[in-house]
Amino acid sequence: MEPWIHPETREAPALAPVRVPRRNFEGLFQHALRPSGLFAQALRDVGYDPDAVEEVFPLEVWRASLAVARRHACPGLPSEDANRVLGTHYVEGFAQTLVGRIFAAAAPLLGAERCLARLPTYLRAGRDDMKLMLEPVRAREWRARVVDADPLPDFVAGVMEQVLRRTRVLPRVDVLERADHGYSLRIRWDEA
Repeated sequence: MEPWIHPETREAPALAPVRVPRRNFEGLFQHALRPSGLFAQALRDVGYDPDAVEEVFPLEVWRASLAVARRHACPGLPSEDANRVLGTHYVEGFAQTLVGRIFAAAAPLLGAERCLARLPTYLRAGRDDMKLMLEPVRAREWRARVVDADPLPDFVAGVMEQVLRRTRVLPRVDVLERADHGYSLRIRWDEA
């Protein structure tokens, strides 16, 4: 018998729905993009109301909100490019939060490698269903493998690039592989 099968039912256990913390929305929308008018209304229409009391939202609301942001904040850009831009905005918005200000102040002192090494922890704080595995390849080059049931590799690539910019390097993050439940990234940087 497979260990993931419940002995009583012989079925796979039901997975808990993925929830996205309010701070993810606040970082991107309230601090970085600051939607108003039709943009703000479109976000409310898909389930994100900045005045609501929820501390977490379903993953579907996060994804729908990102789609709204692509249309309003990145009109005309292909979806992959828009997701990368939104990832960059996400880090800038996060840097305006209490925890983010601490990270932003520490990033230049930590340097690129130590910031990268901390990313799996930061990622779990935003989405505990994702798993990020990092490994150094050579000087100023790392590889990342991300397990994610609903992947957005270009968004995460934009996040990683902006995190590395905070360490005062010139980064480039490329999506190497895309799959239904994950992806891999090549992370490189030059000294500024």
